[in-house]
Amino acid sequence: MILIADAGATKTFWILVNDERMVVGKFHSGGLNPTVFDKVTLSKNIAQNAEILAHAPYIKEIYLYGSGVDDSVAYDRLNEVLADLFDNAKIHIYSDLLAAARATAGKEEGIVMITGTGSNSCYYDGQEIVKSIGYFGYILMDDASGNWFGKQLLRDYLFGIMPKQLRQQFKSEYKIKADKIIKNLYQKPQPNTYLASFAPFMSAHYKSGYIKDLLLKGFEKLVTEQLPAYKQYKDVPIHFNGSIAYHFKTELIEVLNKHQLKIGKIIKDPLEELIDFHV
Repeated sequence: MILIADAGATKTFWILVNDERMVVGKFHSGGLNPTVFDKVTLSKNIAQNAEILAHAPYIKEIYLYGSGVDDSVAYDRLNEVLADLFDNAKIHIYSDLLAAARATAGKEEGIVMITGTGSNSCYYDGQEIVKSIGYFGYILMDDASGNWFGKQLLRDYLFGIMPKQLRQQFKSEYKIKADKIIKNLYQKPQPNTYLASFAPFMSAHYKSGYIKDLLLKGFEKLVTEQLPAYKQYKDVPIHFNGSIAYHFKTELIEVLNKHQLKIGKIIKDPLEELIDFHV
């Protein structure tokens, strides 16, 4: 059997597949970012789900995709933990960006963009990532991501740009207070996650013209500022992986069509699609 994992900092989603391509089980456990956690914590986070370990003797290969694995020391740490827990399995560890590429483009070339809590991108030649701008955190990057849209919503609320009725609803839903904003942005860890927590407001009030305009603005920024970093962007399909692109694909497609770009797959997460790649 093959175990495929999509690992984040807070949660990991697993899918177990047999040789006949049948899904045996779907599981979730704690986060597995090896730059954040030590070996003991990584092991405990996997062991949170005893069902995963119950299948361990029968697993021949593990394909884990996640963040924080580009650092060699962190990579080795995670590899050792997986090898200890799944001693009959051959371990493969790759970046979450490669997961998005394989899940959307498969074995064809294309531009691949992640638009979830954060955003990232690459040019993929059908086998490997050939070029990526690199990821430099939410301050420099993350165009059209959850935290980018969350930041715009918060700014528009504070500056009075958001329509009056929406401002009232935004204040009520999120209990907006100046001291709370300052604390979450400058004193607590993961301010990007705090900003992204405002993004669901767009789904709840999707019919508002203000929300549509904001979505178009964000996707326009992504397309006009980030895509041109890849010289092939007008010639190959552009694929998207992530909750923002998936839930707001209407506006995303509108912007892509406006610029006469080739639209590839738009998926929410890579796990199911990775079955086709690996099995």
